[in-house]
Amino acid sequence: MKRTILISLSTLLPLLLFSQKEEKEALYIIPQQYTKIHHAGEQALLMKKYNEALRQFKKVLKKYPDFPPALRSAGACYELMGEFEKALGFYESAIESNPSFSRAMYYEVGNISYKCGRYEAAMDYFHQFDSLLQVDAKQFTYNGIEERQVEVKYAGKLEASKRACSVAMDSVQYWNISEVTNLGGGINTKADEYFPFLTNDGNTLFYTTRKNGFADENLFVSQFNGQGWHSGSRVTGFNSKQNEGMTTLVRDGRNVFFTACQRESVLGTCDIWKGKVVGTEIYDIESAEGLENTEAWESQASISCDGSVLYFASNREGGFGGTDIWRSLRMADGTWGEAVNLGKTINTLGDEEAPFISNDGRVLYFSSTGHMGLGEQDIFMSRLSANDFWSIPVNLGMPVNSSYRELGFFLSADGKTGYFASDRKGGEGGMDIYRFELPDVLSCEPITYVEGYVLDSITKMPVQATVNIVNRQQLQTDDEGRFFLCVEADGILEIEVQHKDYYPYKEYFIVPEWDNSEFFTLDIMLNPLFRLPVYTGNLDPPDATLVSLKSPFGKELKHNVLFDFDKSSLKVQSIKDLEAFMAEVNAEFQVASVEVVGYADDLGDDNYNYILSEKRAKSVGVFLKEKGIEVNKVYIEGKGETVNALPNWKNRRVEVVVHLVN
Repeated sequence: MKRTILISLSTLLPLLLFSQKEEKEALYIIPQQYTKIHHAGEQALLMKKYNEALRQFKKVLKKYPDFPPALRSAGACYELMGEFEKALGFYESAIESNPSFSRAMYYEVGNISYKCGRYEAAMDYFHQFDSLLQVDAKQFTYNGIEERQVEVKYAGKLEASKRACSVAMDSVQYWNISEVTNLGGGINTKADEYFPFLTNDGNTLFYTTRKNGFADENLFVSQFNGQGWHSGSRVTGFNSKQNEGMTTLVRDGRNVFFTACQRESVLGTCDIWKGKVVGTEIYDIESAEGLENTEAWESQASISCDGSVLYFASNREGGFGGTDIWRSLRMADGTWGEAVNLGKTINTLGDEEAPFISNDGRVLYFSSTGHMGLGEQDIFMSRLSANDFWSIPVNLGMPVNSSYRELGFFLSADGKTGYFASDRKGGEGGMDIYRFELPDVLSCEPITYVEGYVLDSITKMPVQATVNIVNRQQLQTDDEGRFFLCVEADGILEIEVQHKDYYPYKEYFIVPEWDNSEFFTLDIMLNPLFRLPVYTGNLDPPDATLVSLKSPFGKELKHNVLFDFDKSSLKVQSIKDLEAFMAEVNAEFQVASVEVVGYADDLGDDNYNYILSEKRAKSVGVFLKEKGIEVNKVYIEGKGETVNALPNWKNRRVEVVVHLVN
């Protein structure tokens, strides 16, 4: 907490010298014996000997309980010790003992009231300070000469303080965070543990630990055993003699970004690098391609769920203060574009760092020393509007933030649990990692992690292809035929796949709300084009039999219609999706035939499920007839229950296969 102590003492210095001003002592006549005691307390406070200072101040107050300088000094002492409630009591007593003792004190009491979560009282004191600035300074005991510099400083902070207080009053009633929980001895030690990041299933925790000072910063990993966390261990094949940490695991579960310091190819003190992750091991480590690492400090990356936006902290030129938060967009070639500062709404003259972007890309969590907080460094949140403006940051308040330092926020894959680090009292020592249950108001819109595989329908081998997510993005499958994307819950995906060796593929999928401990998986089967072998011999041999060949894989389009449990009637959304599907079919193709096959889940008896699946198929068949499909072209079948590894809701469906005229 050294930074907070220094700042507070520099602010309080001109206010702690009352007993040295003979002309002021006359206004508060106490015996010289107690004047010396008070002066000794001030000297102890300036030397950061807080308990000794309090002992001296309380000696004075025991004899003279309404002596404003001692009340104020005791309040300052408790504030520097992080005991805000006690500080508030002494500050308020100082004002009550003499309301004209100091104008600056009204701002100080407002500030400490804010730190205690008493936002309405804080706002009242801020308004009083604002009004008193219009009054002749000579009406106050400190006539403006001693306090003038401090008053100017407070006046410069006043509007920001009012704004923070107003936002807090509007928001605090919704937070409803009851408690935070230390992760315990398996993770936390007497050293520093911070920057937590969990795998999607919540069973593996990566975190940074620092032992023996800054020179020994490494990445550790721990496994959850169902009841608690195993003791953390160094990530194998990753850590070097230099510093590594501040890791961000991309939501695709395969890639990781981290901070590397003082390596041979690092441009500045620290740069952002990337790697591949399998289990608890990280490999293929290299500098993030195209990312604008500079000779300054770049660190603490956070990447959006879809992998298209990278946020990070840096003290590079062009910022507003110490460290700022910047953003870079991924280009079409996979490299990162020019970094852009998030602006003065987010960044201040202080330090903003440790960004974390939510799954939906609309909520930014970060740590700050510059925004109005409760301690040395607090965690804030800001929302991104539809027109790309960040809202005024909101302090998460107690018990997440404290009078100590909070850093490195992380949100679990299901969006329900927050993690952060703090050096507050009561931990194992140093910075410890804590968790808390996130109230709905702090969470983002539910997002589902979708993992898709493009496969050959005959060989089931992966196909490297371009996957077009209509009106969203275009993806390239990897060597496994895999692609990954993040989709809003209950959203509809229109997927197109084009490949020179396969028939065009187009399908609609309804993506459910998912807890993301496992991926919601899509298997896209491409039908290969049928190609005759080239015959180069005699094209008209004697007694030859001419045979007409036709591909067994006619061109087709598929569409799935999902049903509610035990229902055979079409849902409103299903009707809209079918209408869009058939409108496109009729506009661009000639229909040869249509297969409509109904299915049911494995709940209930076989005969009932067979009848239900047939009813579902018939309801879709009737709809197709109404849309102009000739009855003799529609084949309807119910196949009853389907037993497979898919969840039941995916088996409550009708599969529509439209065969097209070649």
